[in-house]
Amino acid sequence: MSQMTTFLDTFALFYRLLLASLVRPVGFPVILRETARQIYFTGVQGSIVVGIAALILGLLVIVHTTPKLIEFQGEEFIGQLLVLIVIREVGPVLTAFFVLLRSGTAIIVEIGIMVVNQELAALQLMGIDPLRFLGVPRFWGITISMLSLYILSSITAVLGGFVFAQIFAEIYWQGFWLSLLNALGWPDLIVGLAKVLLFGMMIATVSLHYGLKAQKHLGTVVRQTSQGAVLTLLLCGAIDAFLSTVFYL
Repeated sequence: MSQMTTFLDTFALFYRLLLASLVRPVGFPVILRETARQIYFTGVQGSIVVGIAALILGLLVIVHTTPKLIEFQGEEFIGQLLVLIVIREVGPVLTAFFVLLRSGTAIIVEIGIMVVNQELAALQLMGIDPLRFLGVPRFWGITISMLSLYILSSITAVLGGFVFAQIFAEIYWQGFWLSLLNALGWPDLIVGLAKVLLFGMMIATVSLHYGLKAQKHLGTVVRQTSQGAVLTLLLCGAIDAFLSTVFYL
């Protein structure tokens, strides 16, 4: 019963965040500044780690699959593998994982400490909506950063795969890019983008929800951080499975 209540509360908060994003732009400069800070923390500062992980992903795809494909004269399937793994399946999940570790847990701790220190209560006493001035910037900052990091990781993994293909497999560059372009279609891009957008929204919503659930001592912040990370992984996994099933059907 408590788990069902948590799910319902999370989706209710998601609705409230979307609604708060559409109300009249009171304090818009403050919201814009906080959104830019979240994008800088999540997207800009996290780009190096995500880029390195994507480069390793491209290396693994090429090194472990290309020799077998060349052995069976299946070089034309290299593009399909990159699209399947990088664009549609592993790429979005990998990006979400790093964003959750870096920014999702940070939001839970940040909001939780503000709750413990009665800072949110002080904002409400001053007539300031904490959800609008703290939640909305983090919600859209995480979502925009997820999209940017996904595009960065996809480009890095593909370019890294191309370089490693020249080094380890000696695949002619025209054949590599022709295989990739023939395999890449609009459905692949739509599914990949849909996953990262939903992942970003879910990471931000769950993180805010568990941060707001913190009580009057710091020990609850640690517990909420752990529970929030687990629930986020479960929800992102469910979203990924649902979208992949719809795509293949």
